[in-house]
Amino acid sequence: MGATLPTLLLTRPRDSAEYFATAANWPGRVVISPILKVVLRDITPPAPGCAVVVTSQHGVRALAAVTARRDWPMWCVGPGSQAAAQAAGFSDLRAGGGTADRLFTQLCAERPQQHLVHLCGAHVTGDLAGRLNAAGLRARAVICYDQLAQKLSDAARACLMAPGQVVVPVFSPRSAALLAHAWRDLPNPQAQIYAVAISDAAAAGLAGVPLSGLWIAKTPDQPGMLNAVALLQATLEPDQNPR
Repeated sequence: MGATLPTLLLTRPRDSAEYFATAANWPGRVVISPILKVVLRDITPPAPGCAVVVTSQHGVRALAAVTARRDWPMWCVGPGSQAAAQAAGFSDLRAGGGTADRLFTQLCAERPQQHLVHLCGAHVTGDLAGRLNAAGLRARAVICYDQLAQKLSDAARACLMAPGQVVVPVFSPRSAALLAHAWRDLPNPQAQIYAVAISDAAAAGLAGVPLSGLWIAKTPDQPGMLNAVALLQATLEPDQNPR
């Protein structure tokens, strides 16, 4: 009998977690337990002469839910948000480079004349609109969704309390901190935790969790996270890789 394969524990919102699990092609068990619930707000659509900036697919969903208009110029931070925008019927799309910093650099280089409306969540790690205004562009942030903390599912709690290897990708400082809080509340956690963090700040959110290993993505985006997960998988499961 071979050793049990590590479990992949994903705490992203379910749609994002399922997309990531499929892209990762994880050979072992996958447990999805969203630690944040996204709740869309009822926003007022931007004026016709504006342009839209989205840094997540939730911003796309929030705008699509309140208007039938689909003709705003829209800068999408990465392929996930761009795919969501295409699926929702938005047609005037521009790729943003994969991270908020690259998107900021691109907007500063292109210097669009429209007023930029950044559709964002209630919890963000940076002030993109403020940075754009400081760079001489016209921008404002519109909070269009909330991210409400959720308890871990019974399946997630069980895998953390049982002996075995558990791989945990964390995509933001807040989700990492919520996971660390949930870990501290467990009565007898025994899992060996191997974390993959999208950034040093996200890794710092896991303070208090006794990690058996930590990988930081080389780029703070989904491809970087997938590459880091693949490297970790190769470390933990050398016999599963083609010879």
